[in-house]
Amino acid sequence: MQNFCDAAIILRIHGDNILECERALRLIAEAFSATVELLPTALYCPCYKISSDESILFKVELLPGYGRWGVVFQDVLAIPLREAPDALITQLLPEKRQEKALMALEFCNALPAGNNAWQRNGRALAYAVIKVPYFYYAEIGGVELDHDRVIKSHRFPNPIVPFSYLTATTLFDSACLPVYTSSLSSSNENRDYFESVFGVEEGKLLVKQLIEKSDTSLTQTALLHKDLTLVRLLAAQRRRMDTLRGQQWDNLLDLQTVEAKLVWLAKAPNHIVWDKKVAKKVLVTETFRQLLAIIKEMEICISVGATNIPICLMPGDKRQEFARILSGLYKDALPTDFMRWIQTPPAPLIVVWICGFKPRGDDSRPDRGLLPLARMLFGWKAQVLSIVYGPARQEMWRTFVETPEQLAIQNGLWEAILNLGDAVLADSATSEDGPLTYYSSQGNVKHQKEAIFEMAMPITKFSEQDVDSALHLLFAHQKDHCIFEGMCNPPGGDWSGLSVLNFNTGEELRWTSLPRVSPNGKRPDHVIEFWSDENTPILLAIESKDHTAKFGRNVGQRLKRYVQQLIDTQPTISKQPGEDWEILQTNSVSMPDFTVLSAGATLWEETQTLRGSLDKWGFDIAFGLEFNLVEESTLLHICARGVARSLLTHIQQLSGQFGRYLEIQVH
Repeated sequence: MQNFCDAAIILRIHGDNILECERALRLIAEAFSATVELLPTALYCPCYKISSDESILFKVELLPGYGRWGVVFQDVLAIPLREAPDALITQLLPEKRQEKALMALEFCNALPAGNNAWQRNGRALAYAVIKVPYFYYAEIGGVELDHDRVIKSHRFPNPIVPFSYLTATTLFDSACLPVYTSSLSSSNENRDYFESVFGVEEGKLLVKQLIEKSDTSLTQTALLHKDLTLVRLLAAQRRRMDTLRGQQWDNLLDLQTVEAKLVWLAKAPNHIVWDKKVAKKVLVTETFRQLLAIIKEMEICISVGATNIPICLMPGDKRQEFARILSGLYKDALPTDFMRWIQTPPAPLIVVWICGFKPRGDDSRPDRGLLPLARMLFGWKAQVLSIVYGPARQEMWRTFVETPEQLAIQNGLWEAILNLGDAVLADSATSEDGPLTYYSSQGNVKHQKEAIFEMAMPITKFSEQDVDSALHLLFAHQKDHCIFEGMCNPPGGDWSGLSVLNFNTGEELRWTSLPRVSPNGKRPDHVIEFWSDENTPILLAIESKDHTAKFGRNVGQRLKRYVQQLIDTQPTISKQPGEDWEILQTNSVSMPDFTVLSAGATLWEETQTLRGSLDKWGFDIAFGLEFNLVEESTLLHICARGVARSLLTHIQQLSGQFGRYLEIQVH
């Protein structure tokens, strides 16, 4: 890693991958109205300088890929969940060989609708409780596509989800706020409707103030006000009266305790009835079906502000009645200590209903955010019962009974359920032992500590992360060489879209909401466009792995098929030079006639393996990256055939920008 002069402020960006690190880097530069320049650097740990008026403001190191740099943030920061943000910005304290966490950032281009809306609440909560400011950069107004990639409708989150960030900011006394901007695929009508809530400028100012360690209170209040306005606007456009409305959100936000919120919600003028439904395709037990029906029929629980959110609030004086219902349904199957806790008044009870598992038993990632959502709405003092009814695998139920602590370590969903809740009732059709329970009399006391930790150190083992970082640094920002990075999705990426650029007209076309699968196709990790006036432009679809043995059968042809099938459809949006993105309403777009090629990229193994990849996996190009930790250099081995050989000259020309840190060898 680079050793910088003592005069410069040294920042580090830990991230999911190189792309998220770069987003945070650009955000810092924009916050200070400064420029970014790549320094002579190792491709697996790039370093930049951020300058303004010819003076260097910061030196910034990017550390892509969590868990590879000698730091496990869950341990060093006492975070209650393994959830990590897209980017964590720290300041290096060289004299102490420490880093201090300044802020956590999340970047989301996915549609924030359905259960995906609360998928990232775990990350927000994890940093709110240790008082590290957390900002969730999200788009609003994106469109959902059908199987034929025709626009179905705009999709929006339930307003209670962005509202939970506001209550968390208040309850945990730490900035935990969404920063909204318009989706690239939003209509002009939606952009106008939400214009007053876009908070990018406030977000930049907060980043600047936090790095400068200046007062953030006024900026934070301004952003909070915009987010509260967004909540009202989202609620107002819903067709059914299934959430709170208008000033009611302000009233609820002003209340600090669970008891006060319960009383107010029970008496709200347009009383929102809790009516969570279970999808018909989910296999459930008869006892669970009866339990849900009885609770809704007897109105034991009240809504937390939205009808169909799988979280409800039970008044303390209803807990004994709830215990009687459980006894009637489950007889003597529930332990005494669990039942004693259930019926203990007067504290209200938050009940979280978790399907949590897909039909084959693997956990549904979005449901990891349900317990964090409940805690963000009501805080640590609330008592929380999780009712799990999804079809988990039988071996998971065995671990739940025998060693629940180990289950929490192994599985992110169970980590949230067991670490953030007080008790669990599991009534699953896949449990051979019937209903199961968990209760901890120790409660959920969370210990906070200062967000300072021993500085991260260079990696000692390279991985797919480094392959992706090198490819991104090589091909991104190369328009002057008629090369355009149309897609980059390293591990942890969101697959939000694929773009192509017409170098003759400057128009950019983009396909959003990429399909996970296509008929006989394989979604690539990178798509690089090579443009030439003399030849047909080329799209190079790249699959990256750490070792060649991990490539799938016929992957080269499948990569090409995926890209070709996609570009044969109508792009979702387009952008002319100097203009905003617009939704394409017709099929009149002029599409360049691309040749689609494929490539595989791995860590370097040997010449024979590299050459054999072309035939074995059906690639047109094979890349092997050889990293030297001591010299901090990279040797890129390339083997190509057929039309792909025409790309070698283009790629070799790029290496000169990296000096001694990158050498290219063609086999």
